[in-house]
Amino acid sequence: MHTFIEKHEQLCKIVVSTLALFLIAAFFVKVREYRFVGSNAMPARTITVTGEGKVERAPDTAKISFTIRDEQKDLSAAQQNVSAKVETITQALLDAGLEEKYIKTDSYNSYPQYDYPTITCYRTPCPGSAPVLRGYEVSHVLTLSIKDLSNVETVLGILGTNGVTDMSGPSFGFEDDKAITREARAMAIADAKAEAKVLAKSLGVRLGRVVSFGESGSGAPMPLYAKEMMAADNAAGAMVPSVPVGEQKMQSSVTIVYEIR
Repeated sequence: MHTFIEKHEQLCKIVVSTLALFLIAAFFVKVREYRFVGSNAMPARTITVTGEGKVERAPDTAKISFTIRDEQKDLSAAQQNVSAKVETITQALLDAGLEEKYIKTDSYNSYPQYDYPTITCYRTPCPGSAPVLRGYEVSHVLTLSIKDLSNVETVLGILGTNGVTDMSGPSFGFEDDKAITREARAMAIADAKAEAKVLAKSLGVRLGRVVSFGESGSGAPMPLYAKEMMAADNAAGAMVPSVPVGEQKMQSSVTIVYEIR
């Protein structure tokens, strides 16, 4: 045995050093684990409070989506007709005060259109009827963002007088929804904190760390009628839709669990 150690003295030193380093590292890992045991456990004594925050504000943006369609036997003819209608509508919108950057294409599609002949057969099996190409339909979907809400009725009138039949909106909201949501959340948290302080004082305890936090929120439009928005005639005497702008309400509800001491 001594002869083996003497012959492999250098190797034995390396093995012993490696084993020592391993044991030291394992020791420190165990010490660190011990420090954090139970640190994430739910405290035995807690209180739960809720808070509400609500922001009611007139919206600053309206969105309208619409589709221009045309069907022709020749695809290029359908494309040209759609492009001509879009150019006419776009120019009218620009003349009404909309900025070009707020007129956006959402999609542009073209599809072949087929007819399926009906064949009436007597006493014999009907042969399969092949579809017959009727032409091509082109559709161009655009979305408008209207910043001057007094222009909403004018925009609807422009779309209506230019043959737009597929329309969605107007939908009212905010350009920066997150800012409004954060404002409602801050109000809800402040409400919950105030409630926690009152409750802790009543119970004769002190508030500790926040153990958990949860949030739920919602936003819903609320009509806000104004006489100037109910006008039915524009300057040219043409009838335009009357659309109340309404008021947007953003709500946040939070639940906070505090450790008590």
